[in-house]
Amino acid sequence: AGTEPGIQTVDDLRERLDYADFAHFIERWKWTNRFLGEESDFEEIAYQVLRDLSRQNVAYAELSYSPGDYVVRPSSAREKTAYVRDGCEKARAETGIRWGLKIDFCRADSPSECLRILDDLAPWVGGDLVGIDLGGGRQGDPVAPYVPVFEAARERGLHTVAHAGESAGPASVWAVVDELGVERIGHGVRACEDPDLVELLKERRLPLEVCVTSNVMTGVYPSLAAHPIRSLFEQGLAVTVNSDDPTMFHTTLSDEYLVLLRDLGFTPEDLKTLSMNGAEASFLPEVEKSGLRAKFEEEWRALGSERG
Repeated sequence: AGTEPGIQTVDDLRERLDYADFAHFIERWKWTNRFLGEESDFEEIAYQVLRDLSRQNVAYAELSYSPGDYVVRPSSAREKTAYVRDGCEKARAETGIRWGLKIDFCRADSPSECLRILDDLAPWVGGDLVGIDLGGGRQGDPVAPYVPVFEAARERGLHTVAHAGESAGPASVWAVVDELGVERIGHGVRACEDPDLVELLKERRLPLEVCVTSNVMTGVYPSLAAHPIRSLFEQGLAVTVNSDDPTMFHTTLSDEYLVLLRDLGFTPEDLKTLSMNGAEASFLPEVEKSGLRAKFEEEWRALGSERG
Protein backbone atom coordinates (compact mmCIF):
# COMPACT_ATOMS: atom_id res chain seq x y z
CA ALA A 1 0.00 0.00 0.00
CA GLY A 2 1.20 3.51 -0.75
CA THR A 3 3.71 2.47 -3.42
CA GLU A 4 1.28 1.41 -6.15
CA PRO A 5 -1.75 3.47 -7.19
CA GLY A 6 -5.02 1.67 -6.60
CA ILE A 7 -3.67 -0.94 -4.19
CA GLN A 8 -4.47 -0.16 -0.59
CA THR A 9 -5.84 -3.48 0.66
CA VAL A 10 -5.32 -7.22 0.23
CA ASP A 11 -8.54 -7.32 -1.80
CA ASP A 12 -7.10 -4.70 -4.17
CA LEU A 13 -4.05 -6.90 -4.63
CA ARG A 14 -6.18 -9.99 -5.22
CA GLU A 15 -8.04 -8.14 -7.94
CA ARG A 16 -4.75 -7.17 -9.58
CA LEU A 17 -3.66 -10.82 -9.45
CA ASP A 18 -6.51 -12.04 -11.63
CA TYR A 19 -5.74 -12.96 -15.23
CA ALA A 20 -7.50 -12.88 -18.56
CA ASP A 21 -5.14 -15.47 -20.04
CA PHE A 22 -1.62 -16.87 -19.78
CA ALA A 23 0.01 -13.82 -21.40
CA HIS A 24 -1.75 -11.59 -18.88
CA PHE A 25 -0.35 -13.71 -16.06
CA ILE A 26 3.20 -13.28 -17.41
CA GLU A 27 2.64 -9.52 -17.55
CA ARG A 28 1.49 -9.50 -13.93
CA TRP A 29 4.42 -11.74 -12.92
CA LYS A 30 6.85 -9.20 -14.32
CA TRP A 31 4.97 -6.45 -12.47
CA THR A 32 5.35 -8.20 -9.11
CA ASN A 33 9.09 -8.62 -9.66
CA ARG A 34 9.54 -4.86 -9.47
CA PHE A 35 8.84 -4.89 -5.75
CA LEU A 36 11.94 -6.88 -4.80
CA GLY A 37 14.48 -4.14 -4.31
CA GLU A 38 16.92 -5.52 -1.74
CA GLU A 39 18.91 -8.74 -1.59
CA SER A 40 17.42 -9.34 1.87
CA ASP A 41 13.96 -9.58 0.23
CA PHE A 42 15.05 -12.94 -1.17
CA GLU A 43 15.90 -14.20 2.31
CA GLU A 44 12.56 -13.11 3.76
CA ILE A 45 10.49 -14.59 0.93
CA ALA A 46 12.31 -17.94 1.07
CA TYR A 47 11.84 -18.04 4.84
CA GLN A 48 8.14 -17.25 4.65
CA VAL A 49 7.48 -19.72 1.81
CA LEU A 50 9.06 -22.62 3.69
CA ARG A 51 7.37 -21.67 6.96
CA ASP A 52 4.02 -21.69 5.18
CA LEU A 53 4.74 -25.07 3.58
CA SER A 54 5.71 -26.47 6.95
CA ARG A 55 2.34 -25.39 8.36
CA GLN A 56 0.80 -27.53 5.60
CA ASN A 57 2.82 -30.53 6.84
CA VAL A 58 5.11 -30.51 3.81
CA ALA A 59 8.18 -32.57 4.69
CA TYR A 60 10.41 -31.65 1.75
CA ALA A 61 10.16 -28.86 -0.84
CA GLU A 62 12.09 -28.11 -4.00
CA LEU A 63 11.83 -24.37 -4.49
CA SER A 64 12.23 -22.86 -7.92
CA TYR A 65 13.38 -19.30 -8.46
CA SER A 66 14.74 -17.20 -11.32
CA PRO A 67 17.73 -15.06 -10.30
CA GLY A 68 17.74 -13.34 -13.68
CA ASP A 69 14.18 -12.03 -13.28
CA TYR A 70 14.96 -9.52 -10.56
CA VAL A 71 16.75 -6.20 -10.84
CA VAL A 72 18.18 -5.21 -7.48
CA ARG A 73 21.36 -3.36 -6.66
CA PRO A 74 24.24 -4.76 -8.76
CA SER A 75 24.03 -8.30 -7.45
CA SER A 76 25.12 -11.63 -8.87
CA ALA A 77 23.06 -14.81 -9.02
CA ARG A 78 25.46 -16.18 -6.40
CA GLU A 79 24.66 -13.35 -3.98
CA LYS A 80 20.91 -13.69 -4.49
CA THR A 81 21.12 -17.44 -4.00
CA ALA A 82 23.08 -16.97 -0.79
CA TYR A 83 20.23 -14.87 0.60
CA VAL A 84 17.65 -17.45 -0.54
CA ARG A 85 19.68 -20.16 1.14
CA ASP A 86 19.88 -18.18 4.38
CA GLY A 87 16.10 -17.82 4.44
CA CYS A 88 15.61 -21.53 3.77
CA GLU A 89 18.04 -22.51 6.50
CA LYS A 90 16.32 -20.22 8.99
CA ALA A 91 12.98 -21.91 8.21
CA ARG A 92 14.53 -25.38 8.44
CA ALA A 93 16.04 -24.58 11.83
CA GLU A 94 12.66 -23.44 13.14
CA THR A 95 10.38 -26.05 11.57
CA GLY A 96 12.48 -29.02 10.46
CA ILE A 97 11.32 -28.77 6.84
CA ARG A 98 13.86 -30.01 4.31
CA TRP A 99 14.50 -28.22 1.05
CA GLY A 100 16.40 -28.00 -2.21
CA LEU A 101 16.66 -25.28 -4.85
CA LYS A 102 16.03 -25.34 -8.60
CA ILE A 103 17.20 -22.47 -10.76
CA ASP A 104 14.47 -21.53 -13.23
CA PHE A 105 15.94 -20.19 -16.46
CA CYS A 106 13.56 -18.10 -18.55
CA ARG A 107 13.15 -18.70 -22.26
CA ALA A 108 13.79 -14.98 -22.69
CA ASP A 109 17.31 -15.51 -21.29
CA SER A 110 20.04 -16.30 -23.79
CA PRO A 111 21.76 -19.68 -23.44
CA SER A 112 25.04 -17.87 -22.79
CA GLU A 113 23.44 -16.01 -19.88
CA CYS A 114 22.11 -19.28 -18.49
CA LEU A 115 25.58 -20.81 -18.68
CA ARG A 116 27.05 -17.77 -16.95
CA ILE A 117 24.55 -18.15 -14.11
CA LEU A 118 25.40 -21.87 -13.85
CA ASP A 119 29.06 -20.99 -13.43
CA ASP A 120 28.18 -18.30 -10.88
CA LEU A 121 26.28 -20.85 -8.79
CA ALA A 122 29.10 -23.41 -8.67
CA PRO A 123 29.43 -23.20 -4.83
CA TRP A 124 25.89 -24.53 -4.37
CA VAL A 125 26.03 -27.41 -6.87
CA GLY A 126 26.01 -30.82 -5.24
CA GLY A 127 24.48 -29.39 -2.09
CA ASP A 128 21.56 -27.01 -1.85
CA LEU A 129 21.19 -26.58 -5.62
CA VAL A 130 19.58 -29.77 -6.93
CA GLY A 131 18.46 -28.87 -10.44
CA ILE A 132 17.54 -26.44 -13.21
CA ASP A 133 14.24 -25.63 -14.89
CA LEU A 134 13.36 -23.89 -18.15
CA GLY A 135 10.27 -21.71 -17.76
CA GLY A 136 8.85 -18.53 -19.19
CA GLY A 137 5.95 -17.77 -21.46
CA ARG A 138 7.43 -18.82 -24.80
CA GLN A 139 6.87 -22.57 -24.51
CA GLY A 140 6.30 -22.93 -28.26
CA ASP A 141 9.78 -21.62 -29.09
CA PRO A 142 12.52 -24.07 -30.16
CA VAL A 143 14.46 -25.52 -27.24
CA ALA A 144 17.52 -26.59 -29.26
CA PRO A 145 19.51 -23.48 -28.22
CA TYR A 146 19.25 -24.62 -24.59
CA VAL A 147 20.64 -28.11 -25.17
CA PRO A 148 24.18 -27.00 -24.12
CA VAL A 149 22.73 -25.52 -20.91
CA PHE A 150 21.07 -28.79 -19.98
CA GLU A 151 24.16 -30.79 -20.90
CA ALA A 152 26.29 -28.51 -18.72
CA ALA A 153 23.84 -28.89 -15.84
CA ARG A 154 23.95 -32.68 -16.05
CA GLU A 155 27.75 -32.64 -16.21
CA ARG A 156 27.66 -30.75 -12.91
CA GLY A 157 25.37 -33.37 -11.38
CA LEU A 158 22.18 -31.30 -11.53
CA HIS A 159 18.72 -32.66 -12.29
CA THR A 160 16.65 -31.20 -15.13
CA VAL A 161 13.06 -29.96 -15.53
CA ALA A 162 11.31 -27.84 -18.16
CA HIS A 163 7.90 -26.21 -18.44
CA ALA A 164 5.91 -27.48 -21.42
CA GLY A 165 2.39 -28.50 -22.35
CA GLU A 166 0.81 -25.50 -20.62
CA SER A 167 0.56 -22.42 -22.86
CA ALA A 168 1.77 -24.56 -25.78
CA GLY A 169 0.53 -27.96 -26.91
CA PRO A 170 1.96 -31.49 -27.07
CA ALA A 171 4.77 -30.52 -29.45
CA SER A 172 6.34 -28.50 -26.64
CA VAL A 173 6.36 -31.61 -24.44
CA TRP A 174 7.92 -33.76 -27.15
CA ALA A 175 10.65 -31.12 -27.53
CA VAL A 176 11.72 -31.01 -23.88
CA VAL A 177 11.65 -34.82 -23.67
CA ASP A 178 13.47 -35.58 -26.91
CA GLU A 179 15.87 -32.62 -27.11
CA LEU A 180 16.50 -31.60 -23.51
CA GLY A 181 16.16 -35.05 -21.92
CA VAL A 182 14.32 -33.71 -18.88
CA GLU A 183 13.58 -35.79 -15.79
CA ARG A 184 10.34 -33.98 -14.91
CA ILE A 185 7.92 -31.79 -16.83
CA GLY A 186 6.47 -28.59 -15.41
CA HIS A 187 2.71 -28.82 -16.12
CA GLY A 188 2.70 -31.12 -19.18
CA VAL A 189 -1.07 -31.44 -19.04
CA ARG A 190 -1.67 -30.78 -22.72
CA ALA A 191 0.05 -34.07 -23.43
CA CYS A 192 -3.50 -35.40 -23.15
CA GLU A 193 -4.06 -34.14 -26.71
CA ASP A 194 -1.60 -36.70 -28.14
CA PRO A 195 -2.20 -40.40 -27.33
CA ASP A 196 1.31 -41.40 -28.47
CA LEU A 197 2.82 -38.84 -26.11
CA VAL A 198 0.64 -40.05 -23.23
CA GLU A 199 1.90 -43.57 -23.87
CA LEU A 200 5.53 -42.41 -23.90
CA LEU A 201 5.16 -40.49 -20.63
CA LYS A 202 3.46 -43.50 -19.04
CA GLU A 203 6.13 -45.90 -20.25
CA ARG A 204 9.00 -43.72 -19.00
CA ARG A 205 7.22 -42.72 -15.79
CA LEU A 206 8.14 -39.10 -16.48
CA PRO A 207 6.57 -37.05 -13.68
CA LEU A 208 4.18 -34.22 -14.51
CA GLU A 209 4.12 -31.26 -12.12
CA VAL A 210 0.39 -30.56 -12.40
CA CYS A 211 -1.02 -27.24 -11.09
CA VAL A 212 -4.80 -27.36 -11.45
CA THR A 213 -5.76 -23.94 -10.07
CA SER A 214 -3.00 -22.23 -12.04
CA ASN A 215 -4.15 -23.85 -15.28
CA VAL A 216 -7.71 -22.62 -14.77
CA MET A 217 -6.72 -19.11 -13.69
CA THR A 218 -4.44 -18.63 -16.70
CA GLY A 219 -7.08 -19.91 -19.12
CA VAL A 220 -5.30 -23.09 -20.17
CA TYR A 221 -8.61 -24.76 -19.27
CA PRO A 222 -11.93 -22.95 -18.87
CA SER A 223 -12.97 -24.70 -15.64
CA LEU A 224 -11.98 -27.30 -13.06
CA ALA A 225 -14.30 -29.79 -14.75
CA ALA A 226 -12.43 -29.36 -18.04
CA HIS A 227 -9.02 -30.06 -16.50
CA PRO A 228 -7.47 -33.39 -17.64
CA ILE A 229 -5.74 -34.34 -14.37
CA ARG A 230 -8.26 -37.09 -13.65
CA SER A 231 -7.82 -38.63 -17.10
CA LEU A 232 -4.03 -38.46 -16.93
CA PHE A 233 -4.08 -40.07 -13.48
CA GLU A 234 -6.43 -42.86 -14.57
CA GLN A 235 -4.19 -43.60 -17.57
CA GLY A 236 -1.36 -44.32 -15.15
CA LEU A 237 0.90 -41.31 -15.68
CA ALA A 238 3.20 -40.15 -12.89
CA VAL A 239 1.02 -37.19 -11.91
CA THR A 240 2.12 -35.03 -8.98
CA VAL A 241 0.23 -32.20 -7.24
CA ASN A 242 1.76 -28.72 -7.15
CA SER A 243 0.69 -25.17 -6.32
CA ASP A 244 2.70 -23.28 -8.98
CA ASP A 245 3.01 -19.73 -7.57
CA PRO A 246 0.75 -19.93 -4.49
CA THR A 247 0.34 -16.19 -3.89
CA MET A 248 -0.19 -15.44 -7.57
CA PHE A 249 -2.98 -18.02 -7.74
CA HIS A 250 -4.53 -17.56 -4.28
CA THR A 251 -3.92 -21.20 -3.38
CA THR A 252 -1.81 -23.55 -1.27
CA LEU A 253 -0.67 -27.11 -1.74
CA SER A 254 -3.33 -28.18 0.76
CA ASP A 255 -5.95 -26.33 -1.28
CA GLU A 256 -4.89 -28.20 -4.41
CA TYR A 257 -5.47 -31.56 -2.74
CA LEU A 258 -8.87 -30.34 -1.50
CA VAL A 259 -9.84 -29.33 -5.04
CA LEU A 260 -9.09 -32.86 -6.23
CA LEU A 261 -11.05 -34.42 -3.38
CA ARG A 262 -14.09 -32.12 -3.43
CA ASP A 263 -14.40 -31.15 -7.08
CA LEU A 264 -12.67 -33.70 -9.31
CA GLY A 265 -13.66 -37.10 -7.92
CA PHE A 266 -10.38 -38.16 -6.34
CA THR A 267 -10.58 -40.50 -3.35
CA PRO A 268 -8.32 -40.44 -0.26
CA GLU A 269 -6.54 -43.49 -1.70
CA ASP A 270 -5.96 -41.56 -4.94
CA LEU A 271 -4.50 -38.68 -2.96
CA LYS A 272 -2.14 -41.10 -1.27
CA THR A 273 -0.96 -42.30 -4.68
CA LEU A 274 -0.41 -38.70 -5.79
CA SER A 275 1.61 -37.87 -2.68
CA MET A 276 3.73 -40.99 -3.15
CA ASN A 277 4.27 -39.97 -6.78
CA GLY A 278 5.61 -36.67 -5.44
CA ALA A 279 8.04 -38.42 -3.12
CA GLU A 280 9.23 -40.67 -5.94
CA ALA A 281 9.64 -37.72 -8.33
CA SER A 282 11.76 -35.74 -5.88
CA PHE A 283 15.46 -35.19 -6.52
CA LEU A 284 16.48 -36.53 -3.12
CA PRO A 285 19.20 -39.21 -3.01
CA GLU A 286 17.63 -42.67 -3.09
CA VAL A 287 18.24 -43.47 0.58
CA GLU A 288 16.54 -40.20 1.62
CA LYS A 289 13.75 -40.73 -0.90
CA SER A 290 13.12 -44.14 0.61
CA GLY A 291 12.85 -42.54 4.04
CA LEU A 292 10.37 -39.98 2.71
CA ARG A 293 8.21 -42.71 1.19
CA ALA A 294 8.23 -44.59 4.51
CA LYS A 295 7.20 -41.41 6.34
CA PHE A 296 4.30 -40.90 3.93
CA GLU A 297 3.18 -44.53 4.32
CA GLU A 298 3.13 -44.15 8.09
CA GLU A 299 1.17 -40.90 7.94
CA TRP A 300 -1.38 -42.29 5.48
CA ARG A 301 -1.88 -45.35 7.71
CA ALA A 302 -2.54 -43.01 10.63
CA LEU A 303 -5.05 -41.04 8.57
CA GLY A 304 -6.75 -44.28 7.53
CA SER A 305 -7.10 -45.31 11.17
CA GLU A 306 -8.67 -41.95 12.01
CA ARG A 307 -11.15 -42.27 9.13
CA GLY A 308 -11.97 -45.83 10.17
